[in-house]
Amino acid sequence: MYNCSHPGVHDGNPRRISTNPGMALNKQESSMERSTLDRASPFLLVIVLLGIPAAGFVAIVFDIEFSRLIYGHAASLPLSVEIASLIALLILVLVLRACLALPSAPGGFYRAVLDFLALARWHLVVKLSLAGLLMMPLVWFVIDDRWFFVMLRSMGRRALAMSDMQNTLDGLAVAYQTTLIGGVPLLFVMHLLCRWKPASRLLPWLLLPFFLVATIIATILIVTVPHFEQ
Repeated sequence: MYNCSHPGVHDGNPRRISTNPGMALNKQESSMERSTLDRASPFLLVIVLLGIPAAGFVAIVFDIEFSRLIYGHAASLPLSVEIASLIALLILVLVLRACLALPSAPGGFYRAVLDFLALARWHLVVKLSLAGLLMMPLVWFVIDDRWFFVMLRSMGRRALAMSDMQNTLDGLAVAYQTTLIGGVPLLFVMHLLCRWKPASRLLPWLLLPFFLVATIIATILIVTVPHFEQ
């Protein structure tokens, strides 16, 4: 006769359910950390709501130190402020993303504002607008200052000792300053318009060229208005 019994199933031996105390402890610690973050979330959201724009503005104002770092004239204190502001900006964005992942995260208009600051849940049009915003000064620089690359190719790093080359790099940094100051508020408006989910899916894409044109106009106004006031 054949033994049709399956070993380990009906063999009459009692089974013992093994538990992992370490895994249970890790789950409990994770739950406690999430509960602590959940309680502190409203306070942290206020901090990042004010801290991200402040750190971003400081990073934009002191970005000229990177161009000066290229040709060796960067001041240690402003450069340290620039690096610290970028690090603070990264930390605040990560904290904001962690708070928005909680079940108690806010909704409505407040959530839309926080999503913009966290670079989260952006419409594809908004992402492309940001890419265009960051590429605009660089494209302008490449087209308008082609002589810079000719000098750099012919003379190497020695060309960076020339004042014209240094002024050109500083001009690129200033172009990024004015473009970001003029374009980020428009990008926020674009984000809100896309978040409201208009009936026509084509409308956000139609807003993209208007955003780029409005950014150029805002940049020109930022540069020219102080000269007219003087």
